[in-house]
Amino acid sequence: MRILLILSVTLIALTAELSGQSDFRTLDRQSYNYFMKGDYINLRKVADTMQVHGIDYYYLRLRLGILAYNKQLYPTALTDLMKAIEFNSTDTISRELIYNSYLFSGRKTDAYLFLESIPLNKRNNTLKKSIKPVSSEFYFGSSVAAYDVVLYETNSLNYEAVKNSLSVTAGGETYFSGRLRGTYAYTNFRKSGTVYSPSDPTGTDLNFVQNQLYARLTGSIFPGWDFSAFGHIALYSEVVKAGLMGNKVSTNQQKSEYLAGAGISKNGWRIHGGANISFSNFGNSTQIRGEGYFTWLPSGNLNLYLTSGWMGQTDINWCGTYQASQEVGFKILKSLWMDSGLVLGNSFLYARNQGYMMNNSFQIPAFTIYSNLLILPWKNFKLSVTPYYSQTNVYSWDFNTYTRTNKLINNALGGSIKLTYKH
Repeated sequence: MRILLILSVTLIALTAELSGQSDFRTLDRQSYNYFMKGDYINLRKVADTMQVHGIDYYYLRLRLGILAYNKQLYPTALTDLMKAIEFNSTDTISRELIYNSYLFSGRKTDAYLFLESIPLNKRNNTLKKSIKPVSSEFYFGSSVAAYDVVLYETNSLNYEAVKNSLSVTAGGETYFSGRLRGTYAYTNFRKSGTVYSPSDPTGTDLNFVQNQLYARLTGSIFPGWDFSAFGHIALYSEVVKAGLMGNKVSTNQQKSEYLAGAGISKNGWRIHGGANISFSNFGNSTQIRGEGYFTWLPSGNLNLYLTSGWMGQTDINWCGTYQASQEVGFKILKSLWMDSGLVLGNSFLYARNQGYMMNNSFQIPAFTIYSNLLILPWKNFKLSVTPYYSQTNVYSWDFNTYTRTNKLINNALGGSIKLTYKH
């Protein structure tokens, strides 16, 4: 009786084992066929069935990771590819795809940090060519705007009737290592029109020229986290008229204004966010501002993203102001992206994007709507074309009592173009 019981149990176990092996072979064959067809949905269903029964192995995860990567599902691809490496530590294919997943989801710094963590003997030829994770990009651009000229019927204070503005910008970004990069820019800004003041109520031609220098140093201590320090300086001359022995004498005074600040940002697969604080001395006053932004990437790639931003500023003389923005971006074709957005607020003398955008002219758009086409015409080149419409609040400024009155609405049409080269 005991012998019969042992034989029965052994036969049942052997039958179950043979059945399990048969199920494994069937499911493995299905997963391979779906992989070869590029059918990610059915491959995932087969994988879920196998994992419910405790079946998980290298080739299953590799197949899942490759198809998820091909469909630009980078967060999902990363999970499966990392698991594939756990099963096979010599896997170089998964490491290359993980590196590219970081790059193509806009996380270039994390891609470099991941590359630095891979031993040389576990890199394939593609990754070995990226042994020095250092790159640079350089750009040149210009922006122009034309305003409808709005004049006060009567006014005894300071204000500007701007006709047009032009800016030319050049700069770039360089990775000194996988953890440290520098950003730099030079901007020449010009505006023309008429400027009125209590000492010159009939107005004088406005030919304002300003040179700006910007620099930021960004470091990455932990994956996904960036810490930065930045500064911006503006250099310009101001015409001052004074009475001397009954005559008006004009003199040029060289002036400079600056901004300095620090920021922090976190880049995840589907969520990017950041905040910064800065100090400036615009307009014979001082300002402190805070800025934050939040970007949602529903699929963990750059095919669709939504960004909300906000900036609040306090001024020791001119009180508090703000700006809010909303942008949506999406992929149209392989070499064509588009993003559109709007900005609104009551701000003047502001800085945005970690101090990169600076305006100290007392004329800031209260409302802007824009659309940006991002074109990739050739390898290593990127072209941005941005038309926009703005409404600017034009005030009369009293620089003695630090008040502003008599708001007028000024409309403007403009556009910018920017060519970037990546090396």
